[in-house]
Amino acid sequence: MKPQIWLFALSAACFSFTSLANSGVESVVATKPVAANEPEPVKVVRQFIQAFNNHSVEQLLKHTTPNIHWSNVSTMKMDIQTSSQNELGAAMTDYFASLNNAKATLRRVTVTGNYVSTVEEVQWSHDGEPSSQCSLGVYQLNGDKINAVWYYPAHACDEQVWQDAAKPEIVQPEIGLLKETRQ
Repeated sequence: MKPQIWLFALSAACFSFTSLANSGVESVVATKPVAANEPEPVKVVRQFIQAFNNHSVEQLLKHTTPNIHWSNVSTMKMDIQTSSQNELGAAMTDYFASLNNAKATLRRVTVTGNYVSTVEEVQWSHDGEPSSQCSLGVYQLNGDKINAVWYYPAHACDEQVWQDAAKPEIVQPEIGLLKETRQ
């Protein structure tokens, strides 16, 4: 796994609550308090991202299975970057050595069964120039450990985080109006 895949792939994940504050972007996930009844797979992914933000390879690996598979998905192919904790540990050590200020933020999280999909933003600076990018990630869990991760191509982050209605407006049926119209 090359250090660049975390720019293309992990392109973002944590709970670095301050990273979006400076950008003027409001993140639904980053500002929302962690729910006590949050699904266990989401908690594991949050902890993994926090370990990323701490630049702790040891903490990262605690949240993975011994045969963690890390893949980058593109239009025509999927590149397997790691197939073990040792490979992931070596890749992350190299990554943190080259980008020692990278922080990730989860902008969106969806969970279904043992899969957690995320929109992640990674922010870093190189030669004093701040940079960021987003990516879609999908984590597969085996119990309370991450077993596989797929990252899709990195892209510029949206200016605003799209938010579907958590409490959709309830529109009353127009039955009475329809009856009046038919008369």
